Amino acid sequence: MATAADIGKWALSMGATPIEEVLSVSELGTTNSLIDVTNFDSAPGRMEYIAGLSDGSEMSIECNRVDGAAGQVALVAAVRAQSTESFTLVYDSTTTYTFDAVCMSEKVNPSISEQNTLSFSVKLTGDIVET
Repeated sequence: MATAADIGKWALSMGATPIEEVLSVSELGTTNSLIDVTNFDSAPGRMEYIAGLSDGSEMSIECNRVDGAAGQVALVAAVRAQSTESFTLVYDSTTTYTFDAVCMSEKVNPSISEQNTLSFSVKLTGDIVET
């Protein structure tokens, strides 16, 4: 049976500004914490849990470094301002993920044998809306 996996075109924007030449984006999602509610009435030898608060993932963004690129410049400025920004990640113009994230880090990765890149780290906060 053939796979249903596909390769598509992704686009990432911060606000209305596209982030240029994105190479990769890691793990957009949330993780629910666990709360231990084991008590005297729990089954012997068994722990009990309930879901706690959701925590947004820390997402890495890697781009080809493009000197003066408006989106990259804006994301560097957001990191330096320690701001929370709205992001949109779009797949093939059919699926859109919208979320807010705290802009945490920006790093230049210089190279003499490969392209120069920029790496960013953002921490999701609040809900991820998929449309």
